[in-house]
Amino acid sequence: MDRPDAVPVFRFSTTDYPVRDRFHLWVKDNLCDCVFEDDGHGAFDAEATGAALGPLVISGRRWPGRIRPLTYSVHRNARRIRLDGQDSFRFTLLLGGQVTRRDMGPDAIKRPGDLFFYDVAQLNDCIVEAGDVISVVVPRYLLPGHAALLHDRKLNAAIGRLLADQMLSLFRNLSTLRQQDVPHVVQSMLLLMAAAVSPTAETIREAGSSIGAALLERIHHYIDAHLLEPDLTPDRICQEVGLSRARLYQLFESEGGIMRQIRRRRLRHAYQVLSDPRRRHVRIAEVAWTHGFSDEKYFYRLFKAEFGHTPKETMEHRAGPVFMPDDRAVKGPSNAGNSLSGWTLPFGVLNN
Repeated sequence: MDRPDAVPVFRFSTTDYPVRDRFHLWVKDNLCDCVFEDDGHGAFDAEATGAALGPLVISGRRWPGRIRPLTYSVHRNARRIRLDGQDSFRFTLLLGGQVTRRDMGPDAIKRPGDLFFYDVAQLNDCIVEAGDVISVVVPRYLLPGHAALLHDRKLNAAIGRLLADQMLSLFRNLSTLRQQDVPHVVQSMLLLMAAAVSPTAETIREAGSSIGAALLERIHHYIDAHLLEPDLTPDRICQEVGLSRARLYQLFESEGGIMRQIRRRRLRHAYQVLSDPRRRHVRIAEVAWTHGFSDEKYFYRLFKAEFGHTPKETMEHRAGPVFMPDDRAVKGPSNAGNSLSGWTLPFGVLNN
């Protein structure tokens, strides 16, 4: 019998859906344009397993019973980056298969055993020969800013190998993980991640001190929990989180200030509402008002500056609904209280 304090483990299999829909369902949360040419050696049968561990999402993918590897192309361009506004990093450990970047260059080919780093806010154009893989997605603000310079690079130095071992062990032991273990697991993972993208003694110490405090994470979580409340102000955040105004402004100085961060998160939430095909009758003025923008023209201007297109254009080009692990996918005898929002399987994409 599963323990009530166990971390919920979510599962997804394409075999639960018609053959014609399997590839689409598999890649539609990949944030990329993907093309699969059926090679006649079986349907696109794939499985994903994942869990949310605090701010991190860990997921594993496999293709059981396949005669030969599946191959598909992946292309993420500037327009896709602008539309979805994703702001996270992904560490990927290949256990099988191969990923080949089209333009070649350094680290263009990733093979089994390689750990590589991916910035979802940058371009991606590659060919995937599908094999077992484990990924961990982390919000950008939890790692040093210069980590983006390592986009699409291997992390096969000593610390990278330690991180790869940690990812593999964590994924294999998800079913035994307890909720009270999560903060310790997250802290150790973040320390290793920061060290892997900044392999010097000084940057390791800097990453450890900033991550250990976890103050910025607490503030982000508080903002998200009260995002649509009109009295979400710096004074209220200071009072509820327990810090001075000077410290709050210092923490958000590199992000353009605390109010800019709140405004940006409200815009992203508004984007999700306007792009949801299940909300076809929503009015733009109403969305603007509920997200704290009393001036609709001002909302239009900020929205276009953030995403590169207007709210009306967003509504006219709605995508399919985001696939979230449903209640049937939750591991355990009871689904009560196990609903999880903010990420998707099989790629662990964060919904900001």
